[in-house]
Amino acid sequence: MKIIVGSAIALALTLGVAPGFGGGKDPTVGLPQYNLKTETNFVGTIAKVREVPIGEAFAGIHVTMQSKSETIEVYLGPADFIKLMGMPLRPGVKDVTVIGSKVKFEGSDLVLARELRIDHTELLLRDEKGFPNWIWAAVGAIPTGF
Repeated sequence: MKIIVGSAIALALTLGVAPGFGGGKDPTVGLPQYNLKTETNFVGTIAKVREVPIGEAFAGIHVTMQSKSETIEVYLGPADFIKLMGMPLRPGVKDVTVIGSKVKFEGSDLVLARELRIDHTELLLRDEKGFPNWIWAAVGAIPTGF
């Protein structure tokens, strides 16, 4: 299994890409935080991929996942970080596994992803306590979502 996290962060820092992660005013004020007590596993098909612009709550890449029984919105992380990882995020990708914290946001369920697995590739978005891995790549930057 291929695990993506450390080498991509090192590459980003080496290339000087890190300042592109986050920035501007702090959009995390008042947002729900990762909660280990609400952690859930979800397996489904990607129905939709969208990018929420910087400056809005949970700016970055969101995927809508569909299983046999439910549809769930998943926040992966800042767009620059997710794009750098090179995961094949497109509608129709099946058997995608998401591990994350289910929170309420604007009256709906939202999963703050900790891990994303597609085929034999695993993207570690947060550590085992839910702290975002993209923060390590953004030295001095303001995070775009917890």
